[in-house]
Amino acid sequence: MERARLEGENAHLLDRLETRKVVERAKGILQRDMQLSEEDAYLTLQRESRQRRKSMREVAEAIVLSEDLKKKR
Repeated sequence: MERARLEGENAHLLDRLETRKVVERAKGILQRDMQLSEEDAYLTLQRESRQRRKSMREVAEAIVLSEDLKKKR
C-alpha cells in the first residue's frame, strides 16, 4: 500500500519537474525573442494559458516546439 502511494507521489513530482523545465525554457525563449523580463515572460505564458484555455505546460511546449522548428530550417 505504502509503496504504491510513494510511486504515485514520485510520478506526480516527476511530472511537475518536467512542467517546470519546459516553462523555464519557454520563458527564456520569450525573454530573448521579445526582450521581456523574466516576470513579464511568465505573465505572458500565464495570460496565453488563460486565454487559450490550455495549461501553461501546453503553451510552453508549443513555444519550445516552434523554436525547435525554426532552428531546423
